Amino acid sequence: MGNGRFHRPFKILVTAGWLGLVAAGLLGGNTQGQLNPFLEVKDKIIRLIEEKKIPSLSLSVVRSGEIVWEEAFGLANLEKKTKATPETLYPIASATKPFTAAGLMILVERGLVDLNKPANAYLGKVKIQAYEGDISEATVRRILHHTSGLPMYWNFYYAGTSRKRPPLETTLQHYARLMTRSGEGYNYSNLGYAVLESIIEHISGKSYPEFLRTEVFKPLNLIRTAVLTAPPEGLNFADKYSSALVPIPFCDHDTRGASAVYATAHDLARFAFLHLGHLQPDQRAILRPESISAMQRARDPDVRTSSYALGMETGRRFGYPILTHGGAMDGCRAHLAMIPSEGLGLAVLINGENVPSIQVCDWIFAALLPEFARNMKAASQGGSPPPSPPTFKPPSELVGTWKGMIKTHEGDVSVRLIVENDGRVELFRLNPAGVPGESLSPLKTPTLNRGIFVVHYPQIFSLTDAPAPSHRTVLGLTFRNNRLSGEANLIASDMSYSLPSYIELNRAERKQEQ
Repeated sequence: MGNGRFHRPFKILVTAGWLGLVAAGLLGGNTQGQLNPFLEVKDKIIRLIEEKKIPSLSLSVVRSGEIVWEEAFGLANLEKKTKATPETLYPIASATKPFTAAGLMILVERGLVDLNKPANAYLGKVKIQAYEGDISEATVRRILHHTSGLPMYWNFYYAGTSRKRPPLETTLQHYARLMTRSGEGYNYSNLGYAVLESIIEHISGKSYPEFLRTEVFKPLNLIRTAVLTAPPEGLNFADKYSSALVPIPFCDHDTRGASAVYATAHDLARFAFLHLGHLQPDQRAILRPESISAMQRARDPDVRTSSYALGMETGRRFGYPILTHGGAMDGCRAHLAMIPSEGLGLAVLINGENVPSIQVCDWIFAALLPEFARNMKAASQGGSPPPSPPTFKPPSELVGTWKGMIKTHEGDVSVRLIVENDGRVELFRLNPAGVPGESLSPLKTPTLNRGIFVVHYPQIFSLTDAPAPSHRTVLGLTFRNNRLSGEANLIASDMSYSLPSYIELNRAERKQEQ
């Protein structure tokens, strides 16, 4: 079922027997007689494919400066019955961001970019604008951290459709606007990494794909890694599939710095060598150790709830400090995960949607680390079923009538929001005379998440950038001294895009508690 290989360390250990495995730590003290610590993981992956959960999966595992296992399972293309191999390229989606961060840090080391300066200092004619806060506080560092105040955004341009990717400058002009204050909170933003993409191009004089090719991929000898902007020809390439295993066309992005890298699991694992401090003889250092350390540790001191460093998620998982970045978009899942204290790193790439790539990472770490396995098992046994969604009980400061505007790049839309003591939340679009139209009720229970009031509504407004036949509008509002402000995201029903606009509401009337 699998196409792969165990690399030199494992081949030697097989001939040396069980004692050699224990001595090298590949069994991590597991004495269940299993010469290959990955057999159980392989069986689980094979079952996923046999049960048609995913079309294929490719993985690569590194330990102590060596690749100890890499293998591919299933079909890269179901219709053609093309087998996946360790040389198959997969879209890695948001796992692109660590590559963009590394490219940006190269410019920092060369003295061409200062992380603490405003991002606008390094952009061309199109600058970030601000609805909230001081634009000068939107530094390069905060954009790397996702704490600049830029909004959520994605936009996919599928091959074979009439929608074409606009110039990056057009996207930034329309949507690169601070909708919360810089340093106020964490808001994962593909737009932010598009800004970094633009900085790389403006400062280096090279296109983003060319800069990454010459300054990151080539010196690290990642020969099967590229920024793909069109469907590849003549490549061993994994096609994407929906949860029902329906093929999904290739898509380009207008935020390539966030999502456009394709790689093999082998190359993604070799990129991990950079972060683990174990470059191979055929790899050349692209960053100093202190820069790599900063990428793994530095976080925004003003946002204590965030664990995002410079292009990498940090934290602990089942008792171990971990560095990771996932990628998820229609038809693919990807993960780069490392436990530096154990010299471990791995890459997992999937051309389907039904299995979280981090789950496979957990299986592999558990196969090598007994404590990780024990903690993971305890967590699965000790967990309780998730509670039923609660009814919404608004805090007193939200209760009342609010009036204001959704400010799109094409014009303003007047709205009124009414929040009742009993949790009812109604929204009205107002005509030019201020007369409300039909009442809109939430599509699901509103929530308060880290102080952000989130409400899903049917479509409230339209944009020429949004041609899908149906949409929903998701409001994310923060309470600020008798006003609410934040994002109004226009999201296509097929999830092909989420386009943010700014919303600001002022209190018109306060309801009395009954």
